Amino acid sequence: MNNQDIRDVLLKELDLVGIPPEAQNQVISKLGEIILKSLVVTIYEHLLPEARKEFDIISASGDQKQIQEFLEQNIPRVNELMEAEISKTINAFKDRGGNK
Repeated sequence: MNNQDIRDVLLKELDLVGIPPEAQNQVISKLGEIILKSLVVTIYEHLLPEARKEFDIISASGDQKQIQEFLEQNIPRVNELMEAEISKTINAFKDRGGNK
């Protein structure tokens, strides 16, 4: 799952399609940051200690394809894990009344 995938999920799940692009970007940016932090914590919890060091190096490169390949090799069902974490964050946002 890449940044565009996350953006698409947020647009759909939060029903942001009808609001101005500036407002969409603001909501997506703020929630995207929260989701990213949450994903990194979850990823670290599922990586072995030696793999964490390698993940740090790969993620510092910014190569999304390489990061995804690394995660797929080191975390079983990583996409399901990421989707669950994204859903959890979106639901928490909705529960706080953030989708009004």
